[in-house]
Amino acid sequence: MRGYSRYGTAVGFMVLLNALLIFATQATGVLTDHLLVQLHEDAQGEAHQVATQHGFQSARKLPFGDGLFHFYPQETSKRRSKRSARIKQRLQKDRRVKNVFEQGGFNRQKRGYRNINDIEVNMSDPLFTKQWYLINTGQADGTPGLDLNVAEAWELGYTGKGVTIAIMDDGIDYLHPDLASNYNADASYDFSSNDPFPFPRYTDDWFNSHGTRCAGEVSAAANNNICGVGVAYNSKVAGIRMLDQPFMTDIIEASSISHMPQVIDIYSASWGPTDDGKTVDGPRELTLQAMADGVNK
Repeated sequence: MRGYSRYGTAVGFMVLLNALLIFATQATGVLTDHLLVQLHEDAQGEAHQVATQHGFQSARKLPFGDGLFHFYPQETSKRRSKRSARIKQRLQKDRRVKNVFEQGGFNRQKRGYRNINDIEVNMSDPLFTKQWYLINTGQADGTPGLDLNVAEAWELGYTGKGVTIAIMDDGIDYLHPDLASNYNADASYDFSSNDPFPFPRYTDDWFNSHGTRCAGEVSAAANNNICGVGVAYNSKVAGIRMLDQPFMTDIIEASSISHMPQVIDIYSASWGPTDDGKTVDGPRELTLQAMADGVNK
């Protein structure tokens, strides 16, 4: 039974691999001089010899699959030549070779920053030009173009419209003119005071302004000549005030993360256990159950 299972796994792997190679080739129409070669078990020690005899530079054993080798050419070429097609035919007739698979060529692009001149976004918000993480023009002595790439998403129409994000924090100032138009009162609640008004309890040092700042980063309205712009400036933002009490309890944390799931799409929690290098902590029983319910329901 073990042998049958191994055989079935190997066959399944090769069928899948062949299908993927065909798909890649069809998608691009490019074949390369690189080959995936499967050798018989008694010939695997001769991989280099087989490769050089058929005009390849050498063979590199692959760590996946059974008896798989990468036969690579003397020089890198973009497309398969007629000569390489004949080489493949000769390889297939070699008694030491079990299977030969051509390698399709396809594109992979480097991720990272792009030419800032390719981006054209006009916002009337006075602090927008300082939001380097949205569009980086080097205004904070950074690398121009090295940012969140949100401009491309905006151009495609992804601005948060139809999405409600809940900020679980010390409250949000829903009267702020940059948040008021995007505030979702129906999805908001104050679990610190047990009422539907999650307005922050401001102090002289503005300690309880964290939630408002988080809400602004996400959902600040665009083109209203006020402050800056949210990453998802057309989204709705809900306030869940749950951090402003002497201590956290499992029931408050669980209630917050499970509040109005039929309306809230994303729960943002920019907080956690003490980061002092020696504290290991996490969600308790009720909060874990709330997370499980969120996933399952």
